[in-house]
Formats: sequence, C-alpha cells, structure tokens
Amino acid sequence: MFILIVGGGRIGFYLAKTLRQSDHRVGLVERDGGRCRTLAEDLGVTVIHGDGTDIETLREAGAGDAKYIVALTGRDEENLVVCQLAKSYFKAPLTIARVNNPKNQALFKMLGVDATVSSTALAAQMIENALPLNGMRIFSIFQEGEVEIAESELTANSPVVGRAVSQIRLPEECVLIALVHHGKMTFPRGPTILNSGDRIFALVRRQSLDALERVLLGEGK
Repeated sequence: MFILIVGGGRIGFYLAKTLRQSDHRVGLVERDGGRCRTLAEDLGVTVIHGDGTDIETLREAGAGDAKYIVALTGRDEENLVVCQLAKSYFKAPLTIARVNNPKNQALFKMLGVDATVSSTALAAQMIENALPLNGMRIFSIFQEGEVEIAESELTANSPVVGRAVSQIRLPEECVLIALVHHGKMTFPRGPTILNSGDRIFALVRRQSLDALERVLLGEGK
C-alpha cells in the first residue's frame, strides 16, 4: 500500500518511519530542500522537493497511486488544500489532515477531509479513552473522522497468540503499526510472532473495530 505524506516535519518524519518499517511504500513532499535531503537519507524513501498544494508536485510524488494522502504541514490552510486536491484531482480513497487550530476541525470535515489529527485535542482525548473497554482501548486521534488508533492487549486465550502476523487475517481497512513486548516497542512485520501480554496498536477504520477485536481477542471479548 502506498501512502503519501505532505510535510516532512517531526510528525511527518515519525509517521513515515513507522510506516516504512511496517513494509508500506511511503512518499514525502517537503518544501525545504535541505530537509528533503535529510529525510531521503534517514528514511530511504522518495522525497519530492516542492509545494504540496501544487497539482504537478503531487502528481510527481505519486498522488494518483496513493491509498492514503496525509497532510501534516504547520499551516491549516495548506493541509486543507492538499486534501481537497487529493480528492478532486487524484480521487484519493482517504485523506487525513493535521489541524493546528482545533476550531478548524468542523470546517475540514464539512469540506470533505476524511479525518483530522490535532495535537491540542490529543491529550484530552487520550484521557477520555484511558479506561479499557472490552479489552481494547481506543485513541480517537482522528476526531470526527473514520479512522482510529486502537490498542489491544493479548491474553493467553487470544486466538492470535503464537501465530505470525502474516498468518492473521486482519480486516481490510486495518494496519498494525506497533507492538510492545516486555516493555520494548517494535514494528510488527510478517514473521513477527504474537505473545500473551503483547500490546498491539492498529490504525483502523471505525466500522472495522469490532472485526479487529474479534480477530485479536476472540468472539467472547
């Protein structure tokens, strides 16, 4: 799956690194030439030097092939334009935008952005979702959108314990993005074996949460 990120700052860098280590194809668009070189060297991905609000720049970066286009610049208006171009010109299945001013979230949703992420709203949302629910804890980072980050802790009775990630049939709209084993975080890949006590983090569409829970925790959870 190819994911295009516009904005190579701190958030864009770590998202690209996480996705890359999970064996996804990643592209980046960044305005700053020096930053482009650093990103390309550190991440080993294709980085396009240019303006993410320019159609030709997005086309060169592979927007037409991207399943997800994520706008993570420091300017709300730029992130909105990126997502609108992604939808209008490249028919992107899913757009996600960073919203620096939480007051703009409703506007982004009204104008067609599928999901938003706000660092300001994140802390309050994480507190709200701090208590486990049916064995899964959900961080609604992409508020009012369709995408969630779900955390699940495996038990000895979990049907996936002892199996490799490649052997698990996840919901179609789901990606495993991190795994914590004995206090150490790793990035799950095909050969990774899941164990009781592991905490798994997944990026998943909201309507697929129940299916993900059944896969990881079993029917009785």
